[in-house]
Amino acid sequence: MEYETQDYKVRDFEGVTVVRLKHANLTGLLEVNRLGDELKRLIGGGVRKLVVDFKHVDHAGSAALGLLLSLNKKMKETGGTMVISHTEKLEELLRISKTATLFKCAPDPKAALKLF
Repeated sequence: MEYETQDYKVRDFEGVTVVRLKHANLTGLLEVNRLGDELKRLIGGGVRKLVVDFKHVDHAGSAALGLLLSLNKKMKETGGTMVISHTEKLEELLRISKTATLFKCAPDPKAALKLF
């Protein structure tokens, strides 16, 4: 499974779905909600090992944090695991919100694959 939309690129690596986000700014509710709907559709379709890659994201706000919390919860409810990669631009947001310990983080997708 490999495909691309205006918001992200999806690739499969040995049963792990890697979603690389394409928006530089994840601060608007419209794009975050659209992205969230698509990612939740993937989870609903059976994805149980998910890497959300923030390589191209420069800014993320509270809407993006809410999305991550929601996705993480949904993955746990379905018996899945989510890892976020390229979190360097998210570190302050995760630290200030005191949510950093809720997520498995990796420096890049390749390292994230080893966490499953």
